[in-house]
Amino acid sequence: VERIIILKVYMQNDTRVRILASLMIVASLLAGCGDSSDIRSYAIPKEKETSGPTISADSPAVSADRPDWEVPEGWMPGRKSSMRLGSYLVKDGNGSSLDISVSSLKGEGGGLLLNVNRWIGQIGLPPVKETRLDEYVSEITMAGKDAYLVQATNQGQSLATAILTMDGRSWFFKMLGDANLSEREQANFETLLKSVRFDNTQEADEE
Repeated sequence: VERIIILKVYMQNDTRVRILASLMIVASLLAGCGDSSDIRSYAIPKEKETSGPTISADSPAVSADRPDWEVPEGWMPGRKSSMRLGSYLVKDGNGSSLDISVSSLKGEGGGLLLNVNRWIGQIGLPPVKETRLDEYVSEITMAGKDAYLVQATNQGQSLATAILTMDGRSWFFKMLGDANLSEREQANFETLLKSVRFDNTQEADEE
């Protein structure tokens, strides 16, 4: 006695579906009797597709694109923040300190003029127009790419921030704090900037 079994399978290449279908066929054959024209239809519902966690486009960085850098000797771990990919602290015996951070934003992160005015404002300097940017901004090379270095000092406080734009993201390496301590740590800060490497720049150096 033949039984015709119609399986409506809406999800292909699913191991669980194939197992369920096999069990139905075996059960039907074991029954073994009945009207030969008996036709049964089994509908196997499609399972909902699930996806893994997504990464926001506004996340500070994508791990695969994150650069490596060398931390100078004597720099201690700094305050933690969701916006910081690196955070360091430097202190001296007089209670002076420097806050060093590494962060990233997509695109140009607001643009050079906006960032310069925001940073110099942190040490009490008034905003400037674009025609005066060269008072604070110089061009440097980081990871084999053109970059900017913003430097300013006012009322015993100093700021130094390097900006590197690469692969659609801007990277900011910033040192802020006591002017005298900043001057003593300038060489270490420059060493940090020179040590910045992305995967592709490392490969280029090896060739």
